[in-house]
Amino acid sequence: MNNCSAQAFRNRSMIAGWVVAILVTCTMLLSCTRESEKPAPVAAPEPAEATALAVDRDHAAAFQDFVRDYLAARKQDGLSDLSREYFQAELAQTRKDLERLANIEPTALTFDDRLDWKFARSILRGREIWQAEVRNWRYDPRVYLRFRDLGMTVQGPGDPVAKVDGLLEILRAMPVQFANAASNLEVYIPRFQELSLFMAEGALPLIKDDVTAFAERVPSRAGEVLEARDEAIKALEDFIAFMEAGLPEKPPGDWAIGEATYNAFLRDELLLDYDAASLYDFAREQFDATVSELEALAASIDPAKTWQELAAEIKNDYPEPARMIEAHQEWVDKSRDHVLANNLVPVPWKERVDVVPRAQYLRKYSYYGNFSRAREANDEGVFVAQWMINPFEEQWDDDTKREYLVEHDWGVIIVTAPHESYAGHHVQGLYQMHNPSAFRRENGLSLFSEGWGLYQEQLMRETGFYPDDRIVLRHLQLRLWRNARVVWDVGIHTGRMSYEEAISLLSDDVGFLRWAAQLEIDGSAQRPIYRLGYFLGMSEILKMREEYRERVGDAFTLSDFHERLLKLGNMPTSLMREGLMATLEY
Repeated sequence: MNNCSAQAFRNRSMIAGWVVAILVTCTMLLSCTRESEKPAPVAAPEPAEATALAVDRDHAAAFQDFVRDYLAARKQDGLSDLSREYFQAELAQTRKDLERLANIEPTALTFDDRLDWKFARSILRGREIWQAEVRNWRYDPRVYLRFRDLGMTVQGPGDPVAKVDGLLEILRAMPVQFANAASNLEVYIPRFQELSLFMAEGALPLIKDDVTAFAERVPSRAGEVLEARDEAIKALEDFIAFMEAGLPEKPPGDWAIGEATYNAFLRDELLLDYDAASLYDFAREQFDATVSELEALAASIDPAKTWQELAAEIKNDYPEPARMIEAHQEWVDKSRDHVLANNLVPVPWKERVDVVPRAQYLRKYSYYGNFSRAREANDEGVFVAQWMINPFEEQWDDDTKREYLVEHDWGVIIVTAPHESYAGHHVQGLYQMHNPSAFRRENGLSLFSEGWGLYQEQLMRETGFYPDDRIVLRHLQLRLWRNARVVWDVGIHTGRMSYEEAISLLSDDVGFLRWAAQLEIDGSAQRPIYRLGYFLGMSEILKMREEYRERVGDAFTLSDFHERLLKLGNMPTSLMREGLMATLEY
């Protein structure tokens, strides 16, 4: 029992003694009172009090109804025609939800429901800003290139007979979706056109070859599948022709969402005190500070080499290609041992993380892999998450093999394992899954979840997990990359940086290959503010930690801080802080 808990126990014991004494005294007094002298019954609440209580109950019930309806609507989301009317209806529904939420008085709710109310409003405001101000369906053809579900259906595991109706629904939607795309797109952005053509042309073999192979596995429905396939192929080829010839005739445009819209996202969705100008200055200052830290560490490792030269050496130290999966598993297991041995975060569930080769049909979506959180316990009661890694493939050409190996070096494996597993996404996901709030179980954002992942990389450095300074240097380089994301995300969307300046920042100053830098910048151009979550979220968690340490004094432990924080959910960091500090009041 820590000092704080012991004091609370003594206080509770003392209070309990007083209460018993008072009750005994009152009982003795009452037993001596004549019937006529007994106290009068407690008066009923005044009408105003009763009305206030009823109003509170009404607002509480209205909020629970809102949560129920909101979560049910999310589960019903399915295919759409992607027409202009569809996007307008989305905006109308968002505004209807916001109006419904505004009619619920948050001060009439419990503290936890009030946090959920604020969280729900931030999500809806972010959605409204996106739907009303960004409207990327007007200028980004990738909005209409939705091939992931198709790939998972025809290439993924499962009974083909059970999946055929879903496949037909996807294929039959494509002609309408692509026709609406040609009608909706009204702005020409050359880079978005280039990326969209690459995606569309790459998807043609998926429809031509993989759908055909799927049809052979369902002979009784093959005719339906092949007919829908042919119509989908023609629709996609027509859309490719439109992007090549028709789209360049549209007025030229830019992906930048502008300062006012960016500020609205920061204020209303992320609930941050920064505006674009102050966030850009903060990110630049932190970038320079990390570079200084890299330079000082490099000088202590080898004064004759720059940090960039050392980073290049470190990236060329990687596992045997055939043991890539085992190497990742080794460091996942070590990160778990470190977290538990140092009592960094309680992990009260039966769980594990398995590193597995990524399925073939998923490898095209990213060069490294993806983390799949545990969704439920298996038959043995164990929550099993999977870190799916693209394996090394012998049929690759020499350049592809070399690029793969230098991006799967020991440094990135050791640093990333805690981010993904212990106590990163895996542990955070388990806590969120067990949150008592249905709304918080089903909703989250990158500002906390990705910020928590990057915070784990920092925490592992602070607690001595990294085996030597060369791995620490790789950790700092990876942090610099996430830091740079804040700089260019604000920069390219508010006119502070050009596309080429952003690429130069990442390639020249962080050490990315140019093609990889382009893909990173393209990601921010397509999805503004998401990439802020890593570095900015980590920074906010570190500030919370110091404030919490000051509040609790000598009773502070990392385990207590982390447990209290994770139990709150995955909300904007200002709401996490509000909830965290409130836990000290009870």
